[in-house]
Amino acid sequence: MGLLQSASRTVLSIDVFILLLLGFSFLYLQPGSKSYVVAQVTLIPIALTFIACIALIYTGWDPFE
Repeated sequence: MGLLQSASRTVLSIDVFILLLLGFSFLYLQPGSKSYVVAQVTLIPIALTFIACIALIYTGWDPFE
């Protein structure tokens, strides 16, 4: 396992933790409020990094080998 694979696993675990926190916070946010919109916008980069990490782990791509 290369450096990129290890970093992807670390970022993936951080993404899961943040997604759990966001999911819990959605229970207490009112739809249409500013906080609700910020939480929805926050999902975009988290989802993108989550998908990228899954793709890197699945393909096993390591450009530094």
